[in-house]
Amino acid sequence: MDRKTFTQFLVICGAILGCWWVANYLLYGPAGRPAAAPQGGPAAQQPAPAQQAQAPAAEARVAALPAKPQPPAPPVETGELENSHLKLVWTNRGASLSSLTLLDARYRAPYFENDKRPPLTLLSEFHEGVSSDTIEMVTFVTQPNPQTPATRSDVPTAGLVYLITKRDPDKLVFEQTVSDDQGHALLIRKTVSLPADSYNYEVSVEFQNVCDAAYSVEFALRGAAGIEREVLQPNDVGTRVAVGEKGDYKIISRPAQKLEDRDTKPNEAAKIAWAAVVNHYFVAVTIPTDSQWVSSVGSDLVVEDALVHASGRWDTPTLRRMNDRSALAANAAVVIHTVPLSLAPGGSARQSYILVAAPKDRAVLVHYNAGIEGLIEFGYFSAISRLALGILNAIYAVLPNYGIAILVLTVVVRLVLFPLTRKQLISMIKMQKLQPQIAELQRQYADDKQKLSQEQMGLFKKYGVHPLSGCGPMLLQFPVLLALWRALSAAIELRHVGFLWIPDLSRPDTIYALPFALPVLGDELNLLPFIMAAVTFLQQRNMPTGGGDQAQQQQKIMKWFPLLFVLLFYHMSSGLVLYWTATSGLGLAERWVINRHADAIELKPKGERKPRPQPGGKPAPTWLDKLQKMVGENAGPAQQRKGKK
Repeated sequence: MDRKTFTQFLVICGAILGCWWVANYLLYGPAGRPAAAPQGGPAAQQPAPAQQAQAPAAEARVAALPAKPQPPAPPVETGELENSHLKLVWTNRGASLSSLTLLDARYRAPYFENDKRPPLTLLSEFHEGVSSDTIEMVTFVTQPNPQTPATRSDVPTAGLVYLITKRDPDKLVFEQTVSDDQGHALLIRKTVSLPADSYNYEVSVEFQNVCDAAYSVEFALRGAAGIEREVLQPNDVGTRVAVGEKGDYKIISRPAQKLEDRDTKPNEAAKIAWAAVVNHYFVAVTIPTDSQWVSSVGSDLVVEDALVHASGRWDTPTLRRMNDRSALAANAAVVIHTVPLSLAPGGSARQSYILVAAPKDRAVLVHYNAGIEGLIEFGYFSAISRLALGILNAIYAVLPNYGIAILVLTVVVRLVLFPLTRKQLISMIKMQKLQPQIAELQRQYADDKQKLSQEQMGLFKKYGVHPLSGCGPMLLQFPVLLALWRALSAAIELRHVGFLWIPDLSRPDTIYALPFALPVLGDELNLLPFIMAAVTFLQQRNMPTGGGDQAQQQQKIMKWFPLLFVLLFYHMSSGLVLYWTATSGLGLAERWVINRHADAIELKPKGERKPRPQPGGKPAPTWLDKLQKMVGENAGPAQQRKGKK
């Protein structure tokens, strides 16, 4: 593709994007907040998608049961537990977790209220009636003898109002009795404890058969139901399920935007260790004390009401159309299904688990000895990523500024990779010096392409170079660069940390919010990606040109890479863009230094060595000269002895 064709291609792409933006503006008008649905109107009367997904089959079965008088329900009330890291608000409706807030000052919310970041409420009711940590279904299973099929009776319990029978500063106890139309009755006693100075709380659930018949009981435990997202990107939120034993876990990942109303493919395995809902920097993990009582785990869709209605934190002009908001509002929940528990009349059984709500900090997660540190996702080169992050934190311990630490880390990486970079640049300079001979061959064999190719390969072999010799060192650097990319993207240490004009190294360095949204760029004006593009452009201009028309064409195409980098890095964390800008600047300095000494790089046939000069100005003797001298010295005495004879 020549320059003219490539320019035409860019012009056509720009025209298409411009037409798309104009049509989008004319069809939907300027950005603005959608009107809220009126109270009692159609939006209020119809259940939301996630609410429709909360066990419709079970509700249909319950509706078919004969009505029976029920005692008056206790009033709905709440209870709070708090330690140095967590604040829990529980409600007796479903004995569920209404909200969970992280109290650490370094883990504040990703938004501002009254010019300050409030504490981070990691778990809350993102959709009305869908709360975390509740038994959403109890199933009574009866089978009089092995020859008859078992009968199952499902009873929804997520909306059941419990009694709070005990309130302590570190403990709450909920109790309620569940029954079905077959005469089965089950007392559920749920005890919640919050240890001091921890990122987890403990739950013990006791099931007691309070009727005269034996039966088995299964239940569905909803763990974390939604998690506060860092940014408006659906890829950051999803579920993770660990299958296996300690030291050998396989973590199954499901992004929230790919979940349907009900997960049709639950994780079924003999050993399910834990189930989690995650965002970019935090986790909410339900870890059973004994994994033997878990039969399967499902991933359910939870729709964020505030995002759908563009209210609260999401009152933003960039979310204009309902379908845009609905697509982005997908959140996730995990539901743990249990194996049957056999209960004799008056008998009881107890199950327990913990829920960990914590940052993706290895020092915190490794404490639980459950493999949940694997939720810090570094990609394929995780060992290099962990090493890079360890070096970054070590530099920060000496220079307590993560912006400076990133710059120092960049220098360290460039020093380690300098031998490869030097080899790559020298190879390209040698190819540049071969240009006159290549041009001569092209003139001689202009009509014989096969002969030209043979002569060129012979020339390359003679001087020990190759047109693609500079690509080898570049490919060896690629795993390191990718590992650094993943390390800086996953580093919670950069969250809410500023540097120069950058307010948050984990987010783009937005210097101005546009009143309208542009294609690809959105409504944010970020400065650092353009600085990076300028440095990359200068770096490309100082790149030595290779040999042949193909290499020249590649150089022309690579001049457009700065524009591509702007599009790729525009919405990435400024810490990552800062690293890439710094490494491009150091690469520019390396090439400037090596290019200054390009004349000293000699092009000589492979295997030929230049004699080393001696202090007196004479060339150092070669091994052949030394051998001849030794022969001469040994021959002298022999000639003298022969003459005497």
